[in-house]
Amino acid sequence: MKDIRIKDLVTFRRLTERRQSTFITNLQKEKIAKEKEEGSGGDYWVRSISALNKAFKENDTSFISEKIDDIINDYTPKLDKGTKLKYDRNLQILYNYEDFDFSSLTPTEEIELLTKVRKSGVIEIAALSLKVETHHIYTFNVDNKQYLGALLFAAQKDGYQPSELGIFAEAIFNFLEANYNSKYIIHPSYVKVVGVMTQSIVDYQMILNKTIPSLIVSSIQDFNTVLNK
Repeated sequence: MKDIRIKDLVTFRRLTERRQSTFITNLQKEKIAKEKEEGSGGDYWVRSISALNKAFKENDTSFISEKIDDIINDYTPKLDKGTKLKYDRNLQILYNYEDFDFSSLTPTEEIELLTKVRKSGVIEIAALSLKVETHHIYTFNVDNKQYLGALLFAAQKDGYQPSELGIFAEAIFNFLEANYNSKYIIHPSYVKVVGVMTQSIVDYQMILNKTIPSLIVSSIQDFNTVLNK
């Protein structure tokens, strides 16, 4: 079985038992590629996600406005229906973040974005290999202790529920623990996932506090049960 993306695990949870079996069969046959339409940072969402990433990095929403103008300039009557829909969905995201305070996603302490680190990788949880990605990893200092935070902008055409975003947050926290625990303290409140279609924001601390349920292990167990039938 190839490494499973967190997105695929979330999709699996949404399906009926019969469709779950077909979904896994297709994954095994590698028929489910990296869908451009629904990927967290794939081609379908690249224009909006790239603008959000720049706006976060620079704490400057002018990147959002510029991207809106770029898309509108490319929006011509000759575009096919699918491309128009893609542009509309990217614009919907961007309009939602024109006045967003990106600094609200990080602690009040000064942060340092880490650019030369692994932002994605494979971890194993409950005997399943999961492919995890983040968009930003950063450090900050509190009382002479070095903390690590991470951020992911997650896009999906009909949006993610907070509990689904929690699965991403759990996976990212485990990824950070596996790779950076020896050097930094992973701060659960700043392992954040933003569902960009709904503007929902979930962090790993919410799972620890049981504000949202912990679903990653049960989801993997269900996945493995169907896989091994």
